[in-house]
Amino acid sequence: MNESAQRGLPVLLFAVFLALAALSTPIFSTSVSAQSPGSIPDGSTPTPSPTPSPTPSSSTLLFPKPEALLFEPPSITFPRDSNIISGKREPEAASPEAGSAPQGGPAGFANKVFSRDRLAPRREDRTAINIGGKHVNAVFNGFEQGAGIGFGVEFTTANTIRQVELRATMLTSTRFYRRFEVAAFIPKIGDEKTHAEIWFSYMRRTKDPFFGLGPRSNRADRTNFDAEFRDVEGLLFREFAKGLQAGVFLGRQSIANYRGQLEDQPPIDVLFSGNPQTTPVSRYIPGLGETIRLFGYGAFAEYDRRNNNSGLTRGGYLYGRLGSYDGLNDGLSGDYGWIEAQIDGRVYIPIGGDKTSLALRAMTNLQSPKRASQIPFYANSFLGGRSFVRGYDNFRFRSHNLLLYAGELRRTVFTMKEDRGADVILFGDVGRSWGDTRSKTDPAIIRNDLYGEAPWRAAYGFGLQFRYSKSVGIRLELAHSPERNHFYFSVSRGF
Repeated sequence: MNESAQRGLPVLLFAVFLALAALSTPIFSTSVSAQSPGSIPDGSTPTPSPTPSPTPSSSTLLFPKPEALLFEPPSITFPRDSNIISGKREPEAASPEAGSAPQGGPAGFANKVFSRDRLAPRREDRTAINIGGKHVNAVFNGFEQGAGIGFGVEFTTANTIRQVELRATMLTSTRFYRRFEVAAFIPKIGDEKTHAEIWFSYMRRTKDPFFGLGPRSNRADRTNFDAEFRDVEGLLFREFAKGLQAGVFLGRQSIANYRGQLEDQPPIDVLFSGNPQTTPVSRYIPGLGETIRLFGYGAFAEYDRRNNNSGLTRGGYLYGRLGSYDGLNDGLSGDYGWIEAQIDGRVYIPIGGDKTSLALRAMTNLQSPKRASQIPFYANSFLGGRSFVRGYDNFRFRSHNLLLYAGELRRTVFTMKEDRGADVILFGDVGRSWGDTRSKTDPAIIRNDLYGEAPWRAAYGFGLQFRYSKSVGIRLELAHSPERNHFYFSVSRGF
């Protein structure tokens, strides 16, 4: 691991300590059998602004000027039941037989909602809602942040075939991104606690924002790019205890990128180049305009003790992943390859009762290039977006490494029933990105590579939340950063 990544290890260890310390305290002594859905943040879905705006003053947070407030397209996140393994076939009770009368009310709706989340090689938040017997489901999400609302349909064999469940999914989004996937899920390998999934996926994201590489990229250099992903992936995982699962993954990717489809921004290949001989070297972007084939493998683990049964979320959550990625073809930048580690810890601490809670999150993603290899620009860690420091544009800062902290003070102001009510939220996010190996001699690039030289990026704001049930919530958030104000609407209970 390079020097910059090593300097980030102390903060990585703090994320582990934060979650483990919380899980060992009495406030999380709720029995496992009482667990309920917890929320995993979906990618936020801000829409890129075509031109940079003047930096707003801090006074615009409460009363922002119209031109300083960016309204983000809404996102949907249904919390995943921590007692149901990701991707696992839904309980038969949640999939009524064709022709049966649907159960009404919130309980009936809850019985039709189940998880299609994946925890590796990338965490994917995907929720299915049964709409046609047991073989047709509506699907929401399925895209990383910046895509808008993802939605589509899934056709499944459900439990018709005893040994395997076949699925075909078609997704699009409010930004007209698209994804098609066929998968085979094996619910039982040896015993009912071990599962496997194999899938092929095609995805097209046509206008993701890009500002350059490094922690000091210029917002005036905003452009966009089009990326096309073809994946063949496999996942083997096991439930070791309630809320605890771990597994291994491997897969092959082919990724091509082109000019983005937002024509009111300068083309990406006019501002930047994929040629490593480009001067200045800050304009060199590894992988730009190339089709790159990658092979990756690794392991992951998740420990989910969140509880949404009554009022505000309580408990804790810890996720870790370690992966290795190697290029299968050489490009202008030579070989591609890196090792990547991610840790995400969250705790939810009741304060003086069940109507006030402090939610804390610490997360880091570290990437270390192998030998003299590079990392494709779109595969770098990033800061900015609803889940990665609110108040900044999606993917605002891209570097090899990321560290972020988030905190929310949540207060229930109106209770309708045990799991339904309205809350006010005060939040603050802070993070930094660093790590840049494009040059060993350029002073600016060397500075980008150092943890201690990376600036902290902070934002704060407030929000309103309505909890409809332990699985569904609606959020309105206003975030202020030194660059601008962002307004977020999401069907979510937050992180």
